Amino acid sequence: MPERAGILLVAAMLMVAACSQDSEPVAVAAADRVFTNGAIYTVDEDQRWAQAVAIKDGRIVYVGDDDGAAAWVADGTEQIDLAGQMMLPGLHDSHVHILMGVMADDECDLLRIPSAEEVAAKLKDCTALAGIGDDGWILGGGWGEWLWPEANPQKGLLDILFPENPVYLESSFGHAAWVNSRAMEIVGIDGSTPNPDAGIIERDRETGEPSGTLRESAMMLVKDKIPPMTLAQRTARVRAGIDYAHSFGITAVIEPGLDGAALEPILHLSDTSGLDLRAVASLSPISWNPGTFDEGVFEFLEGREAWRRPNLDVDSVKIYMDGVIEYGTSPLLEPYEDEQYGSGEHFYEQQQVDEYFTAFDAMGLNVHVHAIGDAAIRRALDGFEAMRQANGMSDNRHQIVHLQLIHEDDRPRFRELNVGAVFQSLWAYPDPAAMKMDVPMLGKERTWQMYPIASIRNSGGRVVGGSDYFVTDLNPLLAIETAITRQDPWTDEGPVLNEDERVDLETMIAAYTINGAYQMGLEQEQGSIEVGKRADLVVLDRNLFELPAAEINEARVTMTIFNGRTVYE
Repeated sequence: MPERAGILLVAAMLMVAACSQDSEPVAVAAADRVFTNGAIYTVDEDQRWAQAVAIKDGRIVYVGDDDGAAAWVADGTEQIDLAGQMMLPGLHDSHVHILMGVMADDECDLLRIPSAEEVAAKLKDCTALAGIGDDGWILGGGWGEWLWPEANPQKGLLDILFPENPVYLESSFGHAAWVNSRAMEIVGIDGSTPNPDAGIIERDRETGEPSGTLRESAMMLVKDKIPPMTLAQRTARVRAGIDYAHSFGITAVIEPGLDGAALEPILHLSDTSGLDLRAVASLSPISWNPGTFDEGVFEFLEGREAWRRPNLDVDSVKIYMDGVIEYGTSPLLEPYEDEQYGSGEHFYEQQQVDEYFTAFDAMGLNVHVHAIGDAAIRRALDGFEAMRQANGMSDNRHQIVHLQLIHEDDRPRFRELNVGAVFQSLWAYPDPAAMKMDVPMLGKERTWQMYPIASIRNSGGRVVGGSDYFVTDLNPLLAIETAITRQDPWTDEGPVLNEDERVDLETMIAAYTINGAYQMGLEQEQGSIEVGKRADLVVLDRNLFELPAAEINEARVTMTIFNGRTVYE
């Protein structure tokens, strides 16, 4: 049924229901599905809790108690007893790399391996992989930067294990790659190869030869030479990524960093079987280096209409403001604790930022900014301020993601400029990266000021949730728990990363529902359980509000509903 017709049908049903509200329940129309006996947290300020929800043609037609839901039951209505389980609006991940596909079985998965010795053991297992293309490329990633001095693993181990196969393994942060000599030989990287713009080829301090770690845009020197997968393979990965998102109750995403090639399998899936995920593609011609823009970028963005599809919005653009603190590639307002780690140069001059943001906003684009260090965040906010002065307050939904270190003077500006603050709150505890890398780089005082979620909320800013998967775990409940406890969510032990920045459960549920919907420009359609909105819902096996904070991540998704139908159970 066309969307407008569906809305009109809902309105007609509600009129009939209103006429009979003082009498015994009667069937006003047969709902497709009725859920009863639940702990339904609606995120609707006018009605926070309900027992029952009825769905018709992919829309919510009733929210209330079990008695009222009886009026929507007739022959053919599917009735689901939630048995006290919790229902929430479908979850939104506002910064995630899921439509790029999940890691396949033919790749070397190093994610969340806790020691360099265990990484070496896993790499030995990966020697059994067949490899990709005529050269037998070994691909994968997820290695933890904190496992090696200066986050700089060497090519020697890879050369021993893979003497013939080129190897390309991205780090868990996604801003570095570990490669072997064979990979560099194929692409022509040697001691005379200069660093590309906004990139670093790490080198042996005595010989000057490449050591095996490539940072930022230097990664593309190798990545661009890896044989491409077939469209069928890429489409299957996208489908697997969507299924994986559903397993965590995620029904909507903002996916950053997509160019025409990355969009191809998404469009193919949409055209052949449809997308059962609401998505905003934050476009980026990723073959161009961060820090450089030319007229080709604007031509690329002006042609975006060809990529629009049902459930796929393409009115967003991603721009990098910096690298990462852990590599010293993120500019700071005060110097790094040890300046040998890097100067953290800006990718763009302020005038460029002002011009780009203003132009993108005028094109109707949501500007999706990667900014980690406090100097880069300030430069981005200054750019948004210049944009507002030039264009006025448009309804575009701009956002800054990561937000590791925000100067206290800049925190109120998120509200003032209406810029979403998209935190990866699973990082907001003293994890190994913070203790082994951030403390030496920033000192403990600045490290303990990282990820100031409560400060943004208290100043009236909009807190939004995003995982940055595949960099870290996709499970929103892990991130929600960490934002509340600021402590290791797996062990529930150890130090707390600034208890003053703890927030409550209501804040974080809003971050992953209505606030995420707002960032997508869809807050009138989804993000809360209200009559007339889309029936995108998630059911958890327990009520989060009845749990100790340290047990939130133990809850499990039992059902994910998209457009009224079950897509995960």
